[in-house]
Amino acid sequence: MAKMNADQQRAVNFRDGTLLLLAGPGSGKTTVLTHRIRALMEAGVKDSDILVITFTRAAALEMQERFLQLIAPDDAQVTFGTFHAIFYSILRNHRAYRRVVPISDKDKLNMIKRAVEMSGLKDECADFDDLVGCLGLISSCKNNGNDPDDFVQDMFDKQAFISLFKAYGGLLNDFGLIDFDDMINLCLALLRDDEGFRKYWQGRFKYILIDEFQDISTNQYELVRLLAYPENNIFAVGDDDQSIYAFRGANVALMRRLLNDIPGAEQDLLSVNYRSSEQIVSFATQIIRANTDRFEKRIESGGGTGEEVHVNGFKSKEDHNGHITGLIRIAFSDGLTGPDIAILARTNRQGAEYAALLRACGIECEYNDTHIPFSSGYMRDICAYMALAAGDRSRGTYLRIVNKPLRYIRREAMPHETVERSDLFKYYSSDMHMRKRIDEMFRHIDRIRNMRPHLALRYICNTIGYDAYVKENVTPDKYREYVEEKEAFLLLIKEADNYREVEELLEVIRGKAAESSSKKVPGPGVRIMTYHGSKGLEFDTVILPDVNENKIPSRSAHTPAEVEEERRMFYVAMTRAKKHLHILFRTDENLKPSRFIVKLKS
Repeated sequence: MAKMNADQQRAVNFRDGTLLLLAGPGSGKTTVLTHRIRALMEAGVKDSDILVITFTRAAALEMQERFLQLIAPDDAQVTFGTFHAIFYSILRNHRAYRRVVPISDKDKLNMIKRAVEMSGLKDECADFDDLVGCLGLISSCKNNGNDPDDFVQDMFDKQAFISLFKAYGGLLNDFGLIDFDDMINLCLALLRDDEGFRKYWQGRFKYILIDEFQDISTNQYELVRLLAYPENNIFAVGDDDQSIYAFRGANVALMRRLLNDIPGAEQDLLSVNYRSSEQIVSFATQIIRANTDRFEKRIESGGGTGEEVHVNGFKSKEDHNGHITGLIRIAFSDGLTGPDIAILARTNRQGAEYAALLRACGIECEYNDTHIPFSSGYMRDICAYMALAAGDRSRGTYLRIVNKPLRYIRREAMPHETVERSDLFKYYSSDMHMRKRIDEMFRHIDRIRNMRPHLALRYICNTIGYDAYVKENVTPDKYREYVEEKEAFLLLIKEADNYREVEELLEVIRGKAAESSSKKVPGPGVRIMTYHGSKGLEFDTVILPDVNENKIPSRSAHTPAEVEEERRMFYVAMTRAKKHLHILFRTDENLKPSRFIVKLKS
């Protein structure tokens, strides 16, 4: 953006005090943030007095890189970092926490298992999903500054939750570990209680700039308030209409609280959307205005008038999907390329389905979650089972699956590069229990050899027990990845019906794995991603399929607040489009268009 508009220039020139800058889609907020840093330095502020906080490491690195393009490298002493990185650094600088160690995700899972047992909740939390739910409850309680006695939840009765919370905290303390939520809370308590330490850090950073302020949690907000006192030089940039991370503890109400908590705090607006056409801005604004918990804004388009937003309903899935491929082919004939076009789906499962649709029609696409399974551990293990069934006897292939599920077979039982079945039986010649386990494993492998591919995949996953093993051992930070891989694996089972032999399917999977692993940068295909995944991106043409009730908003959105979050998610998806926006819904199978568009559809 070569020249700034009046809104942007006014924000860049803002000097002392607190400013809440509402920055909608395509409004140039990163440009404003980086130019404001330079403006502060040019006005005499020491670069080391400036702190820039983001929510992801990638965002911090990008902003730092863009800032360095504006100044001489020798002047680059501004601190850029995420909330966790910055406040962990502060914590480690205190004498009481120099040896503090963050808990690993695997250890966290082991801790919650033990805490569940100590609390007498083993029967209620027998499943992995229950353990993840327990960690989520504890995190939510910590992240929003609640006392466990006052925390409202519906998973356990009050005393059971208090017992679980204290047991988990006690275990962490016994091992000298903290989790990410503790990191924030300990730092907050430290700055509140240690006056000397607090004053040092308040003097360390005189100007604090925060990106994506709508994603801040209660305790993160309190930390910023403490760190900025008494000057309160806070430059908070965000858009309440794009707050879509409530499940992580984000609290959009904190944007209003900032204005109320700090005397003299100001509010401003970047009112021009340079990304989207006038028609798209107008359409998206009409939809988001239905939310009641938001700042009223008047957003203008800097992208020209453009064509109308297309909203179309279809009486069958075939017509709906045919329209998608037709739109893409028309876009290609108009001179657009794959990266100019995006299909945005509400869920990863939907995204995988549309990736399969495009591939079946010969349209190249880029969908990371579709490529993940072919080179992931999950898929490599499945391939190892099929390879053994097809005659592979290599030690490496056996080692991939011999204890998935756990069979207690030792590596020493397979001393040679080529594994003979007789070697395993010989190693355990005096252990009848192990010989039975080995015999069962080989019987499974032999059965797979004679199965149709789609049945073989189900057999490995369910009968052999591979999926149960993975689910039992996956760590919380990898659980979402596991779910995505499992969903794509189920789609693969459907595709496998087209193959007659296990070896044939095995070669196809290996080919796709090689193709996905060789792609170091996105290729020329149409982009397919979720609403969440599209945040911060833009495309000439955006297609939003399946805009039906119970999909958007999701069936799980029950409260008014949850529905408003879903509407914000839809707003984010719509405002990725620069020139062409196509919204599609179906009317077959008793499907109804989403309430978000029912009054606006043409």
